[in-house]
Amino acid sequence: MVNGEITTITEKFREALNPLRIYLFGSYARGDYNAKSDYDFYIIVPDENYDNIEQTNTAYCSLIGMKRKPVDILIGNQSLFERRKTINSIEKTVANEGVLLYER
Repeated sequence: MVNGEITTITEKFREALNPLRIYLFGSYARGDYNAKSDYDFYIIVPDENYDNIEQTNTAYCSLIGMKRKPVDILIGNQSLFERRKTINSIEKTVANEGVLLYER
């Protein structure tokens, strides 16, 4: 389920990282969330710009000052995502169950 808060967070990630795609996965994507659920995002960035630690930090910093539910962020590059989406991995879960929120 995509709500206004998810849309705002997605826009902040888009502005901060210029990603290729942003997915929502987990309980909010499946629709089985509850009051204690957090938001789970998987952000795909171009291969040539991939720096997991730096980009994860940038993504979290883009949310500073925003009153919101807790957020988990995973960042991968395009080739990693394509390679891992067919094996038993988080990327496979995102590819099969995730909700695409943004694509450029």
